[in-house]
Formats: sequence, structure tokens, C-alpha cells
Amino acid sequence: MLAIQLPARLVVRSITSFSSTSTTAATATTLQEIAATRKGLAKVVLKKGKTQIFRDGSPMVYSGAVDRIIGRPPPKTGDIVLVADGLEKPIGWGLYNSVSMFCVRLMQLEEEATRDLNCALDMEKLLETRFDAAIELRRSLGLPSVDTTAYRLINSEGDRLSGLIIDVFGDVAVVASSAAWVEQYKSVIELHIRTMKNIKHIKWRPSIDILKEEGLDISDQTDSDSSMLSEVKVMENGICYNVSLAGQKTGFYADQRENRRLISLISKDQKVLDVCCYSGGFALNAAKGGAEYVSGKTFELILHHLLWSLLKRMSV
Repeated sequence: MLAIQLPARLVVRSITSFSSTSTTAATATTLQEIAATRKGLAKVVLKKGKTQIFRDGSPMVYSGAVDRIIGRPPPKTGDIVLVADGLEKPIGWGLYNSVSMFCVRLMQLEEEATRDLNCALDMEKLLETRFDAAIELRRSLGLPSVDTTAYRLINSEGDRLSGLIIDVFGDVAVVASSAAWVEQYKSVIELHIRTMKNIKHIKWRPSIDILKEEGLDISDQTDSDSSMLSEVKVMENGICYNVSLAGQKTGFYADQRENRRLISLISKDQKVLDVCCYSGGFALNAAKGGAEYVSGKTFELILHHLLWSLLKRMSV
């Protein structure tokens, strides 16, 4: 029999390493274990073969993907629920809706929830984390800046808050709500917005028709900020705009900023037609880029913005 004697120091180190690994594996907390501490938490079980699309990032669990719901009493709209695969193993958690075709809006996947236990199954803490991440991301992109005071702070699924869009126009934050959970957590969302530097007003713009499909009728809802202006002046890429807070969507297509900038780079000596131009963003950027000729559907509004931009530049 072959006997191998290892140095004592190596033996101790090996035993310590194995012990550490075993302890880590033993103490790792799963979403299922976290959920076990929450009484009455329902589980939405997906059909076989329907799991991967949600693991890959789609946050809206449609009713056709659901096999069964485990829980008595059954969950109500707004309740936090687990979402599980066909073997009933949780893949994440989200907010339930008993009326919408999207019965769950996934908020966190299993991997993220176990990495950050503070946010697991806690919507208010998750909102705080997602807001902080969104603000930091925009700051890293130089937003806001001297030349751009209009930008998208929360971009729904892009910031992992499906159904919520927030555009910032100077000192005004415009909230576009298209999910029941957004209305449910309205006060929490407004609280986080008000902590932002320079934000003085919040304009809440619910998508009434979409929210009806979510089971909410808020047609009689009034704006909580009675001092709200009807218009606000902003800058984007050095061009000034007068944004109507009663206009389309949030009032201004802030998500098209980089596309408008691109037009300014390729318009020199070109003839440009801006069709359905709304506030004239593409036409104005074409003019700024040295276009020979620019035409737009709402040319009177474009001229107003152009004149204001020139006056602003002269005052500087």
C-alpha cells in the first residue's frame, strides 16, 4: 500500500479550503427559501418550454404561458408572486394582475434576487435600487448637461421597470404610466423623483386606455401638482424647444436624441423634408448641420424653436 505524506501546512490549507466551500454552499439562500418566510405568497407556474424567454429578459408573462397558479386564496392584482418553471422551481418574482393579458410583470430573476437579498420580494427597495442605477447611468452619459436638459430617466423595460417611463424636461419630470403596478406605487415613485436635484414639478400622464386593459379606470384622476406649467423650455444638443406638457406621449420624444444628433451630422448641403415632425426636432438638427433647404409639416412651430435657439445663443 502506497502511503503519501503531505506537508502539514498543505493539509491544513486543503481542509480549510474545502470547509469554506462547503459552508458557502450550505449557507447560500435561494429565492424559494426567501419566499418561505413570506406567508401566503402565491406561485405562478409556467408551461413546459415557456421558461427560457423570461430567463432571457422578457418581463411580461402572458397568460398563455401559465400552466397553473399555486396559492390559496389566489393572488390579487398588485400582489407579489413567484414565477416558477414546470418543476415549480422559482425563476424570479414579479407583480400579479388578475385582469391583464400580462398576468405577471417580472421584476427580478432568481440570480439577481439571491445576489441582492435586500431587494428580494421587496418592491419599494427594488424601486430605490433601479432609480439609483438609472440616475447613475444617465450621469455617466453626461445627462443632464448645459446643452441638454431634456432626457429619458426611466425607459420601461430598458431600465427593468416595465410599464414606467419618466422623461425629464428641465425642472419637470413627466411620468408615463401604462401598468397597474405603477399606479399602485405612485407615491413611492414620486418620492424618488423628488429626491433628484433640480426637479421641482412632477407631471403624471397615465395611459388611460392601456390601464383600462390592466383593470384600472382612472379617467377622473387629477394632477397632484396644481402649480404645473402647461409648457416648459428645454435644450437638446444645443437646440432650444418649447415642450407642451399636454402634447403627444410625455410631450417630447426624448428617446430620439441620438437620432436627431445623427441628422445634424449628415445634413450639410442637403435638402431635408421632415414629415410628421411634431416639434421639429429632426428639421432643426438638419438646419443646425448646414442643410441647404429644410421643410417640415409644422413649420410655424419649427420657426418658433429656431428663433428661440438663435436668441438663446446670442444671449450667451
